[in-house]
Amino acid sequence: MMIIKRIILLAIVGFISTGTIGAQSIDDYYTEGVTLESLTAYMDTVRPVDPRVKVFYANLVNNPTHSYRIEHLDVGFNGCTGRVVEQVTMANGTKRDNEFIFDDKGLLTQSTIQGSKGNKTVVDYSYSYNAVHGFSLKQSKRKGRTIKYAPLFDENGYRVTIKGDNGSRQDYTFNERGHLTKLVITPDKGDKRTLMYQDGYIVREETGGRVFRYHYDFDTATGKKFLIAIKELKGNDVVHERTFDYDIDTHGRYTRVSIALDGKPQMTITRSYF
Repeated sequence: MMIIKRIILLAIVGFISTGTIGAQSIDDYYTEGVTLESLTAYMDTVRPVDPRVKVFYANLVNNPTHSYRIEHLDVGFNGCTGRVVEQVTMANGTKRDNEFIFDDKGLLTQSTIQGSKGNKTVVDYSYSYNAVHGFSLKQSKRKGRTIKYAPLFDENGYRVTIKGDNGSRQDYTFNERGHLTKLVITPDKGDKRTLMYQDGYIVREETGGRVFRYHYDFDTATGKKFLIAIKELKGNDVVHERTFDYDIDTHGRYTRVSIALDGKPQMTITRSYF
């Protein structure tokens, strides 16, 4: 009798812990109405992951304007949604106010960035969707100038290229498990950037003949990594080092980041989330 009760109890506990995921159809995780929260919960808890959901998730979060990918002053947004108000205080005391708006899928819909002379640049973003590949960056619009983007997919359904009609492009490389390992960013002007990834985080960058290594701190409470240093290398020697001292909230989002170059303060970034 005790054995039977124990089996029933374990079954109830298992139902409670997985009920939210189990109550949804697998089709709910690759629809236009899916939220990043529910999709991430599925990816973090269900094994094995449905291959269709895996491709859908990869195509979503690897958009260049997704909050898992976009960075401002080298500080990422760690998969947030909603509105982010950011203030950058330079070492000389001057301040710049910025704002980023992400939808419930973590896709950036609008950014407002203040320049050094006080002028603000507003960029609006929109996305295409289809039931097979999910979401892809469609266009960006600023000051009347619109850039349209076209995605290319491989035989497994992963988006491997995004081409802009201004001549820009982004090329993605995935390993056999479907994880991003390399991103090559070719802008319409300026230097090409090659970013190497490990477990979803940049570990190496090559830009204009310069090489950078990224270093992180792992937070056990949130299960996320946070940038602590970017070292510029010449051969095996470190020629410059930017360091990052930070505070995070309970959701694993930066609330304050102080940045220094070779030990000298550069700026402090503070963020509020709404």
